[in-house]
Amino acid sequence: MNRLSLLALLIASTLLASCGAWRKTPTDITLQTPPPRSNESIVLEALKSQFEEFDWEAPFYRAKGSAQVDYPGTSQKARLEVRISTEQSAPLVWLDIADPLIGLKLARVQVDADSVQGYAHIVNKVLTEPISRLADAGLPVSTWDLIYLLTAQPISLPTSVVGMVLTASSDGQQALWTVRYPVRRGDHQGELTLVLTQQAPHRLISQELKVNAILAQARVDYDVSGGWTAQFKGASTEGGLRFEPNQSGWEQASLSFPFTLPSGYARVEF
Repeated sequence: MNRLSLLALLIASTLLASCGAWRKTPTDITLQTPPPRSNESIVLEALKSQFEEFDWEAPFYRAKGSAQVDYPGTSQKARLEVRISTEQSAPLVWLDIADPLIGLKLARVQVDADSVQGYAHIVNKVLTEPISRLADAGLPVSTWDLIYLLTAQPISLPTSVVGMVLTASSDGQQALWTVRYPVRRGDHQGELTLVLTQQAPHRLISQELKVNAILAQARVDYDVSGGWTAQFKGASTEGGLRFEPNQSGWEQASLSFPFTLPSGYARVEF
């Protein structure tokens, strides 16, 4: 091959290379599409987003209204006042029950971080026990559980989708989620069931805690008006409380929680 032919071949090769004729065909890259999220994962995220870092409107809550107290074989109407402190170092629930007509004090209960105390003038009895003893009476709840129950917040959130059971339904007016998941209360395994609206912000319709090992069950149903109905069943006791507030709200100013155990009353034993 003479020099002229070699030069022509070199020029042609350069031109072809510059046009991409000798370039390698690029390798196809397939993007991995993540699997679709499960409905349980969506609900778990929604619950944590709204309730995990719940910001109380104020440190204190007070509500007054009419109540109906139900026990097997009896039902009594009363006035009920609820006071709550959500201070982390000193959570407190205070309930005062009075005669609906003249306001005569019938009973008062105070639950702090460590103990539950109460008295009932109508039966001349007092109660003072560690908070842990509530489980023995069929109420396996803590002070914070009571605060959440009384302010329409879930008493516990699921930590994962493991064990979660989700059902979608409608009450004819709005779409609902029913979520069941395992929880622990003390030494016992239980199950919590929440019913809430699918539309955010999610409104809690009801919550129910069951601890089968101690035959305990507690449920609260919430009204749009702010009223609620609580029911509980234990191995040896059961009852209910219906509350319809005519005044309720959060307060910045510190509330008082007057409580003194009367003397001479018989002590209630679990």
